[in-house]
Amino acid sequence: MKKLYSLLVLLFFYGASYAQPSTTNYDVKYYRLELRINPDTSIGKYIKGKVTTYFTTQKSNFTLLSFDFASALICDSVYYHGVKLANVKVVKQVDSLKITLPSITATNTLDSVSIWYKGVPPLTAGFSNGTGYVKSTHNSGAQNYVYTLSEPYSSFTWWPCKSFIVADKADSMDMLVSTPLNFKVAGNGSLVSETTIGSNIFTYWKERYPIAAYQVCTAVANYVQYPAIADTVVMGTTKMPVYNFIFPETNTAAAHTALDRVPLMITTFNSLFGDYPFKKEKYGNYTFGFGGGMEHNTFSGESSNNVYTNAANWDILAHELGHQWWGDNVSNASWSDIWVHESFADYSEVLCAEFAPSVSALAGVTGLSWRQGKKNTVLNPGNQARPVYVTDTSTIITIFTPAVYIYERGGMVISMLRTLLGDAKFFQALKDYQSDASLELNSAFTSNVQQHMEAASGLNLSTFFSQWIYNTGFANYSGAQWNTFGASNKTVVLQLPQTTQFSSLTHFDMPIAVRMQGSVSGDTTVIIYDKNGIMNYVNNGTLISSGSNSVQYDLSFKPTIFTFDPLSQVLANGSFTKNVGLTLLATNLLSFTGNKEGVNVKLKWAITNSFDYNFFELERSNDGVHFSKIADLKSADFPGLFNFTYTDYYALSGTSYYRLKVSEKDGSVIYSNTSVVSFEEKGTLYSITPNPATDFIMIKTKSNNRVSSVRIINAVGKEYIRIPNPVFTNNNLKISVAVLAAGNYFIEIISEDNIKQTKEIVVIK
Repeated sequence: MKKLYSLLVLLFFYGASYAQPSTTNYDVKYYRLELRINPDTSIGKYIKGKVTTYFTTQKSNFTLLSFDFASALICDSVYYHGVKLANVKVVKQVDSLKITLPSITATNTLDSVSIWYKGVPPLTAGFSNGTGYVKSTHNSGAQNYVYTLSEPYSSFTWWPCKSFIVADKADSMDMLVSTPLNFKVAGNGSLVSETTIGSNIFTYWKERYPIAAYQVCTAVANYVQYPAIADTVVMGTTKMPVYNFIFPETNTAAAHTALDRVPLMITTFNSLFGDYPFKKEKYGNYTFGFGGGMEHNTFSGESSNNVYTNAANWDILAHELGHQWWGDNVSNASWSDIWVHESFADYSEVLCAEFAPSVSALAGVTGLSWRQGKKNTVLNPGNQARPVYVTDTSTIITIFTPAVYIYERGGMVISMLRTLLGDAKFFQALKDYQSDASLELNSAFTSNVQQHMEAASGLNLSTFFSQWIYNTGFANYSGAQWNTFGASNKTVVLQLPQTTQFSSLTHFDMPIAVRMQGSVSGDTTVIIYDKNGIMNYVNNGTLISSGSNSVQYDLSFKPTIFTFDPLSQVLANGSFTKNVGLTLLATNLLSFTGNKEGVNVKLKWAITNSFDYNFFELERSNDGVHFSKIADLKSADFPGLFNFTYTDYYALSGTSYYRLKVSEKDGSVIYSNTSVVSFEEKGTLYSITPNPATDFIMIKTKSNNRVSSVRIINAVGKEYIRIPNPVFTNNNLKISVAVLAAGNYFIEIISEDNIKQTKEIVVIK
């Protein structure tokens, strides 16, 4: 949801953050909504229809099925297995409908009920015209229309559902709406049909991706479709339609210009987050009465007044599109974690302006100017009262206002993560999060974001998340100092003491960006990580400790101008002054190299005698992002040594990435630089499928060379399967991996002429 910052609190508050026991004992599988909606009815914002819900029981001897259902609505009847239940079996309580069924003995039993209902959905607390089921007018009041906006708790005000347990998504949904002929119906998923029968039109929307109740939407208005023939976005072999439902009076050249930029936004986000999650259906925008936008699965509701009446408008369109990944594909598992939705959608605006600059060019906005505005908003002293994490989720008001915390502040936290990890690891983390089998089309907590940032970087981010997500305030480096050394003054020392503002914390762990420029030439920006007052050199998400609150760099020019956070990437203010009293550091930095030695890799590293380490871990990766430990060495085994070597006898074919993880005696961890070693693949080449594998793998040779042995080993060389002199049939060798536990393994293939090829495989169960 993207809102404008005028909030009107209306008369009634629905949405206490609760879940009745009888809504937790079943899992929703499918909703079918069959509705009659007529915006021109004389009965106000009336609705009637039938909702069929398929569910699975989550307890044995299941008898009580409960739906969230507004007290103002009327339940006409409930049918179970085609038979109308007796009135005594259907009980309305405050905002709930309790249905007693014949006992269902077994857990995980699939069953269904159909509820016939009608009424005038109640007024809810919300933004502008309210939320839930809203009747309004457009075209200067000449035309009635109806729309829904159910985030976070308003679904139950217009249809019986499981409204208060956000994590329980239905696997699929159908919506069939009957309206008078002069109206058109918006909805989730694919438009199956629009059938005219007499003076009515019956519209059928089919959603075949999982969907939360608050994402279920409809709107009924005299829409026109733009473009009349849908645009398409190509993702692999899929051509997805992109179109919009807008009011006739806003079907203007300015609106077209604004909306025509959406396909470029989609392809941009595809490259950054992974393919659009609902690509087998559609994406589009439809006009509704809310003052900003709302990210319903596949179809975002937008305010024509604020979103596309001006050809330059772009940010809300980008924001709601970003939500299709952040909120619709992976939804928040609790409303306390709403910052994940909104902050990533907010940061999607920054990414859109940065990676697709033509989108925001008409508005005179760049990625830098958009970041600067957001950072300035967050650092405003009036915006320090609340953390990003929401503790009071009782109403829409307590969740979404003030909005700055879950939007801009969270977006700046994401910006700091990107600054720390570097683009390669940061965007890999985003793609891994979106494609995580346990999260994709499901739900996530804050901890899941942390896990993926840590997995991509190898860093422990517990302190960072604890400080920035659950606390207020920001950092200040106004006491930062610099000095230069050497005959040409090209060696610089930066000292960066931190203070905090508007926070109970005395320190924030965080990345720092410093730009250094020469008076005539020379310009570089360095990233530093302040970890509890100790400065760490940052190299694409790896950290090397300086051992103090200072860092030292050897430059190719004499620096004279120092700028703190030049690109508005971090939540801190700062400025530099020269201090001729600063001295050079007694550095104890690691040197770490890897070089080929035959078919093996020789790794070497050195420390100074001031380095107080506990043990080393050597890590290897085939993509530079996901590392596995291949060896560890304890300090007790190497007393007095400052130079070390290790040979990797199981080096991979192609390119391998190595790094050293150092655990110090005080419990802190630092990483070396990453060393890249490549082996040209010569001789016999093989393909290995499937990968990931479950039951077997097939090795296919691309030549007639004989193979002397095949082994399956782990990262440290432990052997699990060995096949001497394997026999290939039609150049294929099938190997069962059923005995292997799930995990990462390596296949070592040695040819008859002693050429070794090693490839990584993943076994899943």
